Amino acid sequence: MADRPIRLLVMDLDGTLLPHGGEISERTVAAIRAARARGVVATISSGRNIPSFLEHAQRISLDGPLIGMQGAIARAIPAPDERGSGRLIRHIPFASSLGARAIAWCRENDLWGHAVVRDDFRFDARDPHAEEYRGWMTEGQKERVRTVDGLVEDLAGRRLRLSKIVAHAPAGHPESVLERARSAFAGELDVTISHPEYLEFTAPGVNKGSALRWLARRLRVPLEQTMAIGDQHNDLEMLAAAGHGVAMGGAPDAVRAAARYTAPSCEEDGAAQMIERLILDAAAE
Repeated sequence: MADRPIRLLVMDLDGTLLPHGGEISERTVAAIRAARARGVVATISSGRNIPSFLEHAQRISLDGPLIGMQGAIARAIPAPDERGSGRLIRHIPFASSLGARAIAWCRENDLWGHAVVRDDFRFDARDPHAEEYRGWMTEGQKERVRTVDGLVEDLAGRRLRLSKIVAHAPAGHPESVLERARSAFAGELDVTISHPEYLEFTAPGVNKGSALRWLARRLRVPLEQTMAIGDQHNDLEMLAAAGHGVAMGGAPDAVRAAARYTAPSCEEDGAAQMIERLILDAAAE
């Protein structure tokens, strides 16, 4: 078959490999490692910035490059003796003046937005989420979170190149304003949802689908021989682009419609089950 064997496996992290509040299961780790042993290139594509999931990638022994920020950034996995978050391979940013407009729009629509510049974060000093982010980080990483008085004015007055804007609101509110945001920034920024509480803005054309196409070209793998697994709106383009797109159980209807297959939930090791079925069982045939 032209779409077999699968040669490239690209996986979302949160809600796909990683249960919310949990750990990647041993079954999932074993399935990914077994796929790699059969020559499959495996990596993570996440809305997160890469330092926040590098440890997971190293535990699984992924190939990389790792893809972060909805596809805005790609980095090589650092060698065991290498410091930092890995050599930068790809970065598609946008101007901080445009980010200032997005932050202002978020405040007008009852969301708190912050800016991400590669591995660093810039929050408004009034934003309650800054401390939450610091709480997720190790002591050596906390300095990556900066707060400024008046983030809109700060970004408007600088010439920074932003990787993305992330806006927080109670679950459900980001989805309720998604189309409004897309209309407001049509042709200037792409807007998606990575989590029921997160609305995200990236440069035009930046999404996990375009990142998958870039990586497949880089590795000279036909799209028909790629497999992608995800669970949220920000995975939709990736699942549609892959020859074998897999939506996790519980994914929004539009995401499931874009995928070729639907997996059981993350808590049921759905990603592992689909890797076993489409890669490992097929290799044994």
